[in-house]
Amino acid sequence: MEFTQKIRTRTIGAFLLLGSAAFVSAPFMIGRHPGETVPPAAGQAFAAPLSSAHAGASPVETARLDTVSALNLMGHQRMLSQRMVKAYLMLGQGVAADDARTILQGSINELESDLATLKTFQPTPAVQSALAKLEDAWANCRALLVAVPSKAGAIELYDANEAMLDAAHSAALAYEGVTLAPRDHLVNIMGHQHMLSQRMAKFYFYRAWGVYDDPAYVEMHLSRARFTAELNQIESSPLASAETKASVARLRREWEPYQQILFANREPVKMRTDAIRVAELSERVSTATEELVVQFMAQGTPG
Repeated sequence: MEFTQKIRTRTIGAFLLLGSAAFVSAPFMIGRHPGETVPPAAGQAFAAPLSSAHAGASPVETARLDTVSALNLMGHQRMLSQRMVKAYLMLGQGVAADDARTILQGSINELESDLATLKTFQPTPAVQSALAKLEDAWANCRALLVAVPSKAGAIELYDANEAMLDAAHSAALAYEGVTLAPRDHLVNIMGHQHMLSQRMAKFYFYRAWGVYDDPAYVEMHLSRARFTAELNQIESSPLASAETKASVARLRREWEPYQQILFANREPVKMRTDAIRVAELSERVSTATEELVVQFMAQGTPG
């Protein structure tokens, strides 16, 4: 089957590139294939508060928007695209339903606010074109996200969400291409890593629901490898100050238990047992990733 062959080729190629700069810079790895279904989990609630990284307004004021702050917002766009689908899948499976509903609606509101801000700063035709495509992709995704969650909706959302992520990635590259500054590039990497923190949870919840199990498993592994590679790249960057490296160390401490539980089980029933913990840890890692970006942007350009 063509899809299976593409998955196999992509997986082998990706793991051959582990630890190299080529792997960090590679395009998104996207897989699509239908899976089987399993009964949903019972409703529960988080044992810990939700991430505070997404509780406020957009992190950039319009009056101060430039390429680096636009790239920060694009990092949020990519992260939110994955976080809201995570929440949709949690809600559909009855996992911490109240929290999932809060995450979903909050992510939608934040994404639309960020997108409106980004539209005030379109310095090149490439940016203008990329944002228009992102807005179209978001409209398709939004229509599915606001409907009552279902397995049929999750299946349809899979491709729509991946198309939106592609569009957001293209917009981020368009903003980075305005200056090609090293600092812009590193902020873009941080934003991409923030996205990966939620992408792994998204695919976990696809698998826990028995939907797209095989490709989701592959994508989880690819995302983990890229997250680790990008974390190393950030830490070893000549732009990373002692404070940035300390933020990386804090992120690593949050990352370790998260990656362990993500890959602890392969059976959907067992995965649903860990679903609450995965949701909690995904929010903790998201917060730590956000704090890393905030710290790095606050330090300014090294003299």
